[in-house]
Amino acid sequence: MKIILRRAFLAALLITASCGKDSADDTAQQQQQEAEQLEQTPLEANTVSDNVVIAGATKEDGTPPTPNEAISLDISGTSKMALLGEGFDVSYNSNANIVGAYIQFKANDGTAAESYYDIDVDANGLNSKSGKLNSRSNKNALISKKEDDTVLDVDFSSDIEPGTFCYVICVYDAEGNISAPQEVCVTVESWGGNADLVATWNLTKEVETYQGNTVTIVPGQEDCSEEKIHECDEGGQFSAKSTCYILDFASLVFNSDGTFEYDSKNTERYLKGEESRAACEALFVEEEDIYNSKGNWAYNQDEKQLILVEYEYTETYEGEVETETFEPGKGELLFEGAIILEANSLVIKADDTPELQYDVYFEK
Repeated sequence: MKIILRRAFLAALLITASCGKDSADDTAQQQQQEAEQLEQTPLEANTVSDNVVIAGATKEDGTPPTPNEAISLDISGTSKMALLGEGFDVSYNSNANIVGAYIQFKANDGTAAESYYDIDVDANGLNSKSGKLNSRSNKNALISKKEDDTVLDVDFSSDIEPGTFCYVICVYDAEGNISAPQEVCVTVESWGGNADLVATWNLTKEVETYQGNTVTIVPGQEDCSEEKIHECDEGGQFSAKSTCYILDFASLVFNSDGTFEYDSKNTERYLKGEESRAACEALFVEEEDIYNSKGNWAYNQDEKQLILVEYEYTETYEGEVETETFEPGKGELLFEGAIILEANSLVIKADDTPELQYDVYFEK
């Protein structure tokens, strides 16, 4: 009788869970469809121009000066995504020493705004953004961009809604040479945007391939330096690995409302050199690095691009706790790049260059 009751109870749980999952899936799908519809809304050029905030910029009436095209402009690394409350970045490089840039906003139909912005690139002052999705020392910068690119930061006011618009940009040097104008059309993404991402994803491995050599790290597995012979103070020797790194766990939760939460724990073990030489044996100290990040996510279906913007983090390292929050418009770009999403697996392409491929694998 107890067994029958237990089976009935489990069956009820399964039915409830199934219904709950279906309901959650339906909600996520509906939110995704609504977001996609909003993102197709053409935004008026003057509306955009009146609601951007660009550090180091002066707003001028009319159109920018006529370029002589004596210098180059490459904006191939520029994203076509913009974010609510955050705006977008313009990643560029040139064969000249650039001191300024002109930006004029346009609607999708080609109608230009009645004004433009003259930007002092030094005053704009955004050279890079780095993230902490993976807190290993050399992999904090997860944004793939050309090393010689400079980045202009264009922020939005709260009046910019999801939709599409374009802008035309040209840059100039101190001698007054102006590059040929380049046009970029962007989509202001709603937060969220892919119902299939809404889940809890647990990290299964990190795979780094550098110049053809591949290293795979899985949770709980030690990644240590080479074992070496160490000399003792009073004579004799001992062998030990100087450092070991353990990725204990990491999880990434995407919510249907466009928020996310990332948690990770790493353990690093260091050889205490002076004490070990005195004792003539390997003595170690362990330090835990616990990281929690909260923010918003957006997904561009056409580009298969994911963006994570951090608004709050707490990190505990060597027993010390550091917490910081960021106001809307000041969020930290944690990740922007390609992902591979399948039924139960997610691969974040944290770095993807000819020399280095660094992929982070998650499963539901």
